[in-house]
Amino acid sequence: MDATSLLRVTLGSALTLCLLRPCAAQTPAPLPDDRPARPPVADTAPLPGAILTPAATEGSAATPVDLRTALELTLARNPDLVAIRQNLPVSSAAMAVAHRFPTSLNPTVSIDVRPWTFEKDTGAGSTPLDTDFTVSWNQPIELGHRRAYREAIARADFNQTQWNVLQAELSALVQTYRLHQTATYRREKLRVARQLADFNRALVETVERQMQANQASAADVSLANVENQATMQQLAACQQDFLAALTELRQQMGIPEYAGSMVPSGPLRVPEPVPPGDEEHLINTALSSRPEIHAAAAQVASSRAAVCLARADRIPIPSVGPVYSKNESGVTFYGLAVSSPIPILNAGGPLVRQREAEYRRDAVALEQTRQRVRAQVKATLAKWNHAQQLVARTQATVQPIQAETARMERLYKAGQTDLLRLLQVRGRLIQADNAQLDALWQATQAYADLLAALGCTPLIGSVDAEPAPSADPQGQ
Repeated sequence: MDATSLLRVTLGSALTLCLLRPCAAQTPAPLPDDRPARPPVADTAPLPGAILTPAATEGSAATPVDLRTALELTLARNPDLVAIRQNLPVSSAAMAVAHRFPTSLNPTVSIDVRPWTFEKDTGAGSTPLDTDFTVSWNQPIELGHRRAYREAIARADFNQTQWNVLQAELSALVQTYRLHQTATYRREKLRVARQLADFNRALVETVERQMQANQASAADVSLANVENQATMQQLAACQQDFLAALTELRQQMGIPEYAGSMVPSGPLRVPEPVPPGDEEHLINTALSSRPEIHAAAAQVASSRAAVCLARADRIPIPSVGPVYSKNESGVTFYGLAVSSPIPILNAGGPLVRQREAEYRRDAVALEQTRQRVRAQVKATLAKWNHAQQLVARTQATVQPIQAETARMERLYKAGQTDLLRLLQVRGRLIQADNAQLDALWQATQAYADLLAALGCTPLIGSVDAEPAPSADPQGQ
């Protein structure tokens, strides 16, 4: 394996582990022009053994899927990635075509045979003569370094295809991270709703026993029943949201056939802060890491070579070759034939102007892509900092509310407060838990935006891959 192939493998591994394994931040170098195409990925990759257990395939139990497994399945089985990788063999074949001369430069052989040649003889009819024939060999000669320009265009297109594939992989990984965290968020929301439902169900039973002992009124029982029914409706809505999030995650991973056997595992928590560095440093890192910038630069290189090729096409292609001829009198001729088109009707000027306009368009697109990346980094970094502050504020308010809720439950059991106040305090606790989950989910989505904006490289290892023990919400 040469150095360029090793660089490609290393960059692909970094993208796979961008959310998982700690490693040093690095800037990916532009892909080389002459790197051989990697083999296409199979349409279906084997799933991890834990997912293919009989319990999982039969639907009797859900199999937890951590973030690492979700990313690996996305790279191996996502339909969009499988399809876009097929462009690599096509671009590689185009490079092989560019290395050869076009079929229009093949030599031509011309044979002109006239076996029936007669000389008119007055009074005696016609006298047959020798056969008249001519043989010529014509070889077109390409001038203006056309082949070199065609090879440059093919290399630039192959380079652009590589970066486009890399961009698709990066986008798919970031989207998988989004959906996995969203499914985890919906799982935690379902857990909070189930805890509230269990509490209200137990509260209804407690209030009914208190009413039988003349310690609670019928109004308290009605209030508890209303709260219980409202909580059950909220629980059903949370279950529906969780199932919808699971469906999107499974489709992203490319495993719809296991739609009833996989749930996300791991905690919902805010990722670690961005490595230290000022905003300009992060912008420079993004400019050197974003695949679409390198793809746009490859397009500019292709357009520049196309301009040179269009200018070279203005030079006529002459044909040169030997000629052998023998006339009807038996006289033999040897010589050299040269032919060339005359650029009168079309000298190639309009095509050159078109290619120059395309080159200017692609150069402007490259510069605008850089400007867009700068704006994205600034916006996503501000969003990420705000999300971190929001998480810190919400986490600071949860513990005091939990302590007050526990205190209110003790007072209610001791008969020192009424049911309405207990429900109010308990509702505030649920609101605080939901607010904390909302802040954590917004932080994960802001982090996903930052991953996409920075090209993933400076954030390698910022998210822990080890899943925390978590019970299956569907089985609770």
